[in-house]
Amino acid sequence: TICFRYDPSTGIYGMDFFVVLERPGYRVGRRRRCKARVGIQHRVTKDDAMKWFQVKYEGVILNKSQAIV
Repeated sequence: TICFRYDPSTGIYGMDFFVVLERPGYRVGRRRRCKARVGIQHRVTKDDAMKWFQVKYEGVILNKSQAIV
């Protein structure tokens, strides 16, 4: 494998982030004992996650066509 070092010249644009958002109580689907299904209304949708990011961190979400490559 190749070891990559952080290059300051690329800046923050050279990084991708992956985040998993879930509501409290989501563990019921993953626990070992008494598993249950998580209802559709309790799941976090893509639109909910994008709206939360914009409000919480005042972030800007780019479309794939607007992304800097």
